[in-house]
Amino acid sequence: MSTNEQQQNTEQLTMLKERFPHINENKLTHMLQRHGGDFDKVCARLSQREARCNKWESLETRFGPAITTLQQEHPSIQSCKRFRLLKTMERFDGDLEKVNKFIQDVETKHCHEDRDTSTSRCQRREELKTKYASQLAQLATSGINVDRPWVLRLLEKHEGDVNKAKFAECDTKYANQIAQLEAEGFPIKNKRILARLLEKSNGDIDVVKQLVQERQEKHLKRKEHRSTSPAMATQEDNETCRKRHDFSSDDLENLKKLRLAGVHGNPRKVLATFHECNGSIELTQTRMQEKKDKRCHHREERASVADIHNAYITINQREDWPRDIEQVYLDGNNMMFVVDSLRRLCLNRAGKKTERAIGEVAAAWNQQMHIPNVELIYDLTRQLDQIDTVKVTSAQPTYKTTDDMLVDIVRRPENHEKNKRTIVITSDRALAVLLQREGCLLVKPKNWFAHCIMVLTPDLINNEETTGMITNASPSSSTTVKTHFNFDELVRRIAKIDI
Repeated sequence: MSTNEQQQNTEQLTMLKERFPHINENKLTHMLQRHGGDFDKVCARLSQREARCNKWESLETRFGPAITTLQQEHPSIQSCKRFRLLKTMERFDGDLEKVNKFIQDVETKHCHEDRDTSTSRCQRREELKTKYASQLAQLATSGINVDRPWVLRLLEKHEGDVNKAKFAECDTKYANQIAQLEAEGFPIKNKRILARLLEKSNGDIDVVKQLVQERQEKHLKRKEHRSTSPAMATQEDNETCRKRHDFSSDDLENLKKLRLAGVHGNPRKVLATFHECNGSIELTQTRMQEKKDKRCHHREERASVADIHNAYITINQREDWPRDIEQVYLDGNNMMFVVDSLRRLCLNRAGKKTERAIGEVAAAWNQQMHIPNVELIYDLTRQLDQIDTVKVTSAQPTYKTTDDMLVDIVRRPENHEKNKRTIVITSDRALAVLLQREGCLLVKPKNWFAHCIMVLTPDLINNEETTGMITNASPSSSTTVKTHFNFDELVRRIAKIDI
């Protein structure tokens, strides 16, 4: 790469970092390389992603609580993707009556589907043969080849009406007219189409010629329409060729067997799993089902994580702290970066001072709260001395992380009843989902520090009133109160740390 190209790439990367500061530099570099250094194309892709994320957040803000209520009322939609539900709400502009009616219609449609999609084609054909045995015998007597699959489809479509299924006789019934049309050089290769047209026109050749001419005119119009966008047609043709030539004849045969066995999904992924299982259809079925269950589990976890923010206890006043609490667990590593002064200590490689400061604030807070068991847990710490009534614990070496230790504690049989009177201070949403399932109460670290100020230093609370204008039929002013907490001063007073 020449010096000019390197300089140009560096300038493009700098401009991208200024435009998208939240995206990793390595990712930006990779995107530039993948798009051949096309700066405009990379910007367009990133802007598109950003717009999609912003739309997701706006829809979640507008319709998130309503979606949660709908999922509780209709358990059948809990497996649906949350973004699809949000788009449905947007489609009906948040009208819950229309959304409920739409969901009920979808559920009714699924309930009335009497065909089991997991039934293979062979089994379905055998069922239809048994169902229409007498009709098939009657058609066979008429000289119709009943082994052709379209015969069963027609009988099913017309509910066993033999007369409507007898159009297959047209091949022999109008053999003379078909021979006459072929002798005249009539441009239709499929004789069955000619037979249908002759049946429709009661054997009138002139009418058939007119119908065929109309069909050809429609075909030419479609062809001209496609030729107006040659780039699109070429792209579709290339895509079709690529799909056809990517699979060998053996792969196609294996796919047929897997489909008959009830294995569905992306053909490439299905074949990859089939080869991983050394060509065993049974193992492939098991593996694909495991993957499907895993995807469903992850989908449920993501939905739970998205809804967990509603489970946290909000602390607006000192009295908002729940009563009769017996145990409080503090996720130490999760609390180190909440307060600016503590975060600066961590960044200056003073982790021990940070750990000690959080412990001293917790001890001073519990002197006023008188909670029997308060435990401060870190992933790894050597400062295990108890600070007043606060027990300091290290998750390692017994556990890998604080999360593992907390989950193990709340899942112990002796703690099942105590979990109702247990509060865990953490902002880790994935951990919060697991703890909530066990019945624990949750408080975010920032809310806990705010409660410490309410209990220990109420003079550090600053209520600021803001006035805004409401521009409706009659303009008026609205006053809102915003509360500020001086967390840095709390740490300075209690832990004697100032940075």
